[in-house]
Amino acid sequence: MTIEAISKAIGDESRRKIIEMLKDGEMPASSIFDQFDYAAPTISRHLSVLKEAGIVNTRRNGVFIYYALDKEALGKLSQWLNPLLPVSAQVTKATPKERVIRTPKVKVENPFDKFQSEF
Repeated sequence: MTIEAISKAIGDESRRKIIEMLKDGEMPASSIFDQFDYAAPTISRHLSVLKEAGIVNTRRNGVFIYYALDKEALGKLSQWLNPLLPVSAQVTKATPKERVIRTPKVKVENPFDKFQSEF
């Protein structure tokens, strides 16, 4: 799992979409296939490239194969990129925004409204 292999693997839009789908946890291959309009062998090849690069791990449960992100591999890429990025891009936590408290609008009564019903 080298930086070159990782960067080459994430260079494809379909593989980046797979990575985004796996960010919340592992998924079976069938669920990943359902998210694409491509043939299953095409998606299977994308998953193989991600696995060879060390970005995803697999777990077999019977006939099902589950894919999960290997956060260590993405951490290596992050460690390599951090010194190259400006300091503001390296901040991992967002700074809290100042909360704006709005005063409620006071309804101003129009004095002519009471006369509208008379006409």
